[in-house]
Amino acid sequence: MSAPDPRKDPRFRRYRGAAYGVYILLTTLFSIWILWSVGRSVAAMTPEKPPNATQALTFRECLDGARTLWTELESGREKLVNVSPAQDVDQEWMRFRTAWLERLRQRESECALNSREREPLRAVFRRLEGVQDLYTIHAVQYAGEVGGAVDALHDAFETAKRSPGAGRLP
Repeated sequence: MSAPDPRKDPRFRRYRGAAYGVYILLTTLFSIWILWSVGRSVAAMTPEKPPNATQALTFRECLDGARTLWTELESGREKLVNVSPAQDVDQEWMRFRTAWLERLRQRESECALNSREREPLRAVFRRLEGVQDLYTIHAVQYAGEVGGAVDALHDAFETAKRSPGAGRLP
């Protein structure tokens, strides 16, 4: 028979149990707090879908609206490279994204996308939102991975421009 582990003195069994209980309680509370915070954050960034409008727009108006939303999304993405500091791209994108999603949801409600004859429109709006999701991933990756390098490059340009050997640059 093996000797009992001297680190597990039976006199302290109650205290070990209490320590495990406190640990599990604190871990559970922390996990619930994180889940609550993430849930609130996601809810704040994702506007609700309004009810369908009483008078639906025509197919053409809905398609033109989707194209306008696409143009806005693309121009918003192109503006990301001009955000300074570049590490703030993700925050700037989230502000743009939330406003854009509100316009998307409003247009969806005006277009009666649930009807069978509007299936092609529904596909357009679904793809439009999918592209927006990919752009969101891109913005976060750019801010986290590339943003620091871009900011350092801008700083290097400014330092070089101010150096005595630069002369008079425009």
